[in-house]
Amino acid sequence: MRTIKSLCVLIVGCFFLTACDQSKPIKIGFIAGLAGPGSDVGTAALNALKLAANQVNSDGGIDGRMIEIIPRDDEKSPEIAQKHVREFSQIGVDAIVGPIISSIGMAMLPVINELGIVTVSPTVSAAEFAGFRDYLFRMNTTTRQNARAYARRNIDRNHRTISIALDGQNEAFTDSWYREFLLEFDELDGRVISKIWINVDGITLAEAAAQLMENSPDGIVLITNSADSANLAKEIRKLSKDIPLAAAEWAGTEMLIELGGDAIEGMELVQAYDRYDNNPRFQKFIADYQAMFDETPGYSSVLTYDAANVLFTALKTKHPDQGLDDALTTLPPQMGLHQELMFDQFGDGNRNSYFVTIQDGKFIRVQ
Repeated sequence: MRTIKSLCVLIVGCFFLTACDQSKPIKIGFIAGLAGPGSDVGTAALNALKLAANQVNSDGGIDGRMIEIIPRDDEKSPEIAQKHVREFSQIGVDAIVGPIISSIGMAMLPVINELGIVTVSPTVSAAEFAGFRDYLFRMNTTTRQNARAYARRNIDRNHRTISIALDGQNEAFTDSWYREFLLEFDELDGRVISKIWINVDGITLAEAAAQLMENSPDGIVLITNSADSANLAKEIRKLSKDIPLAAAEWAGTEMLIELGGDAIEGMELVQAYDRYDNNPRFQKFIADYQAMFDETPGYSSVLTYDAANVLFTALKTKHPDQGLDDALTTLPPQMGLHQELMFDQFGDGNRNSYFVTIQDGKFIRVQ
């Protein structure tokens, strides 16, 4: 009798434990730079993740479980990012969204692999991430496609001698971008005549601008964040009013225009979305984002919203005994804000991209 009674208690206990587990929130960690220069990209990404989660929660959650976002500031520090990943493991997150920059992704990669935490980055793009089956899923196109497109674009515009500025605080991205650009540019008989690192060794932006202009290049490419690109452009314009400027896709936020003013007029860069797309899905996203945050979404908002919805769909549709990593790689293509989205067998995604130029304070698509 005691055995039967104990068994009944155990069964009832398991029932309530399962019920409790099913009612617990789905915890999603978020890692990005949320303060200081360049933090507009991280903040915009977090906003988009909150919007996507809010929409799922308003529709009843995932199998009745609400999504809880747990944000952390990586402070552009590899050590701090790794600490946050370990913290997320301890509190039992179901997945991580982020990071935003490739250097932090490189630091996080061995830890998320060690702990087996599925991490979906909307934006990291260093080519070195591609082609490996691990726990880092990337939504973005790699530096290989984008940087080589910049090389071809410069040759097409007859800019055969180029000076380049690189940001030392995101070396994984900037160095990867530079190497891919250089390979294509050399093959097309272009020549990089000056390479300057900023945010290292105390070099000022004025000093960097002088060195970039020193050998009279045909154009200057800035592999820097939005704030540094804007401020460096101002210093360059003090020395030349008409030197052609381009910035890597990383800089393409509203802050670039807000800070850059007249100095960035005519600057070219690649974008991973069409901000003037009239399709209803994208227009609804813009309206919902503006209503929730009273600001216009940027590229990191678009990429994060897409990444979040792919992640939430995988969480909703995966079999109980299926790992989330397997669910993501086997998930059929999902319609994003602009295009179909999917991860290949390595967890690598791909996005359409195209050039824009800044005209009258707006990003205008190059035809």
